[in-house]
Amino acid sequence: MSKIMISSIPITFSTTSVSPNWQATLATRIKTARQELQLSQKELGQKLRLSDKAVSAYEVGRAVPTIETLIHLSQLVYKPIGYFFEQQSVDLELQIKLKQIEKELLEAKRSLIRRNSTK
Repeated sequence: MSKIMISSIPITFSTTSVSPNWQATLATRIKTARQELQLSQKELGQKLRLSDKAVSAYEVGRAVPTIETLIHLSQLVYKPIGYFFEQQSVDLELQIKLKQIEKELLEAKRSLIRRNSTK
C-alpha cells in the first residue's frame, strides 16, 4: 500500500489491487485485449500456440491461462500483466481525485493571475 499527498488530497493506492472476482476480470480483459488488436480467437491462439477453443475458454472464464501464457499475451497486447487482474474502481477513484486536484490547481492559477494583475 502506497500513499501520496497532492495538495490537500491524500491518494492511497495499492500496487496489488486484485479484484475479488479476478477470474471474471481476467476473462473480460483477455477478450478486450484481443479485440483491441482486432484478432480472432483463432489468430490469437496461433500467436500464443494455443487452440481457438483454449482462447474461448479463457475469455468466458472456463479456464485460466498459465503464467507463461499471460506473459506472452501481455507482450503481444503491450499491457502489463497487472492489467488482466486490476480492479477498475481504483482507476475510477484516482480519476475523481485527479479532477479535484485539477480544480484546485486551476483556482490557484486564477488567484495568482488576479494577484499579479493588480500589481
